[in-house]
Amino acid sequence: MMPLRVVVVVALAGVAAPRALAQGEITQPTSRGGTRVGVVRVPDPADPRQEAYRAEQRRRVALERELYTIRAQHFGAMRNETIRRAGIEKLRAFDEPVVFPSLLKIFAREKGDVRTAILDHLAALGTDQADATLAWAAVFDRDREHRGAAAERLAARCRETGGASERVRSVIAEGMRRTDRDALAAAAHLADVLNVVQAIPMLITAQLGGGGAGAGGGSGGESSLAQIVVGTQTAYVSDLQPVVGDSAVGFDPQLAVVTEGVVLRVVSATVVTYQYDVHRSLVALSGRAWGRSTEHLGFDQRAWAKWYEDEFLPTRAGKK
Repeated sequence: MMPLRVVVVVALAGVAAPRALAQGEITQPTSRGGTRVGVVRVPDPADPRQEAYRAEQRRRVALERELYTIRAQHFGAMRNETIRRAGIEKLRAFDEPVVFPSLLKIFAREKGDVRTAILDHLAALGTDQADATLAWAAVFDRDREHRGAAAERLAARCRETGGASERVRSVIAEGMRRTDRDALAAAAHLADVLNVVQAIPMLITAQLGGGGAGAGGGSGGESSLAQIVVGTQTAYVSDLQPVVGDSAVGFDPQLAVVTEGVVLRVVSATVVTYQYDVHRSLVALSGRAWGRSTEHLGFDQRAWAKWYEDEFLPTRAGKK
């Protein structure tokens, strides 16, 4: 994250603000003649981390140019297997963490041989940053098979290292916060595969989603979300107006309908989404960590919360 310098400007009512403001200092006049407090975040050029950050970004841009060149010369519509293999071999030279996200982004539309080779390359590097990039591919990639391939390689890496690192768990947590169902299900599956017990509370929350929808459907004739009528309708003459002409008399009847039966009106509704993929991962992970099946808890959030606080945590504490 880019280091920042915070500049605070305070001007009270009746005190004139300085005419010349330092870079990034902002004040806003109020309706009462005073000035609001302004807080501005400005990069501090004197901070050595600033120069390190700029140097890192310059290096990333330079490496991305090389990657675009490799893609244009070796991949895309290229069918020559020798040329494609040569391009894949060149990709193995990119082992700096700053370029790992670019490998996923730039070659996202390439064929399977290139994308699989990138996953193999990241797994072979054996670094925490490369593992986090594998986790990102396993959660957020649009292709289901590619997500599965990334998860397999990451699982093998975690077996070597003894578990998921903090960076990997952060990626899983980010996936749990998304509303996209594919990313949410992939994050839950990855938490199960990597045995990330810390993700159980998030899985409990994520297995149910939804929102409310309502309409004012009171007795005052306001609209309803839906209406079901079960009954019998009978027509009758509600009014009869005589029509008189020369040597003629007629009538103009007004018809109405009376309904006898039951009317069901839906005036409000709440939509609940059952995330079965998340639920299955939760049951598998929690049951394995607890030593007993948790399937009986179903989608009952209160039961899950009570189980976690009263049974799971004490059991885990006793094992330590």
